[in-house]
Amino acid sequence: MAEKSSGDNRKDYIEEELLIMSKTLIASVWWTKEMGERLKILRGEESMASLAKRAGCSYQSIQHLERGEYTVEERKGLKPTVSWEKLEAICKALNISVEDFLQVQLVKNPRKVIQSS
Repeated sequence: MAEKSSGDNRKDYIEEELLIMSKTLIASVWWTKEMGERLKILRGEESMASLAKRAGCSYQSIQHLERGEYTVEERKGLKPTVSWEKLEAICKALNISVEDFLQVQLVKNPRKVIQSS
């Protein structure tokens, strides 16, 4: 994000870049500890094993995601990720959209992108 300012140093607007791409091109999403906490809250009283079964993944996957334990990735200096398919499956099991889970707005079927000058 780049800030634009006028001659009197007031902030007139903030310029943001918007990237629109098909989710089929997204292999994985960076996972954060905040996302793990959100997953735990959304799971509520349901067991990790039950959620894992409904999402079609292992209990250990849910456990690692919630706890933010990424020892292999951390040792390699990599950011932890979750596959888009696994994220969709977990969200479906939680009856929440990926959009709501990630707290972002996904653009549905864009027809035309208009650039302003």
